[in-house]
Amino acid sequence: MFDMKNLKGTYTSFHKRNNSVHIYPTEWVVRTFLGRYPRLNLNEGRYKGSKILDIGFGDCRNMPLLNNCGFRVYGIEISQEIIDIAKDKLQRLQISATLEIGSNANIPFQNEFFDYLLACHSCYYVDEGSSFENNLAEFARVLRPDGVIVASLPAPGNFILQGSKPIGDGHVEITNDIFGLRNGYVFRSFVDERDVIDTFSKTFFDIKVCSCVDNFWGLQINFFIVVAKRK
Repeated sequence: MFDMKNLKGTYTSFHKRNNSVHIYPTEWVVRTFLGRYPRLNLNEGRYKGSKILDIGFGDCRNMPLLNNCGFRVYGIEISQEIIDIAKDKLQRLQISATLEIGSNANIPFQNEFFDYLLACHSCYYVDEGSSFENNLAEFARVLRPDGVIVASLPAPGNFILQGSKPIGDGHVEITNDIFGLRNGYVFRSFVDERDVIDTFSKTFFDIKVCSCVDNFWGLQINFFIVVAKRK
């Protein structure tokens, strides 16, 4: 079963082992924030001076990009040690960011504080005794009205979902993570783009979803990207 203390220790150890001087942004994040597509244009002109929260920022790989876009950067992670690793990297890069301990269902900022939220492979982690709906409610709480969430979600066929245990309402327990990081954790999985829209529509509107299907050297990485505005 999931143990938050265990998860913090596992992820902290992972980031200590993989602490590199160099960091590079995630491709889909670059394309989403800077690209222009038939069904999406986030309007770069609105970025400068806007406050963005990077949820579960990990090795802080997307923060240099967000900083270059002109955002005022904030982030949350599950342990102080992960935050300290990120602070050292950002200091070397002369990037200012406010980093706090938090989780999807417990964001330590006041109501309507952010203009944007970024959740790169992170928003679907569900705390013990909680649900994905609690995550969405917390995201909506800290976003201003019309504020934008940009998030990725696991899609059918994703390696992380293989062998997972259904536990109801679209939630699954991860049991077969080949990297050994997430076993025992609860994720919210999604059947298709319609499922994503229906789930987010309780707290968000103008919901846009795309699908990414990628077999990368034998690792199947399928995911949805959702961009939506807070009601």
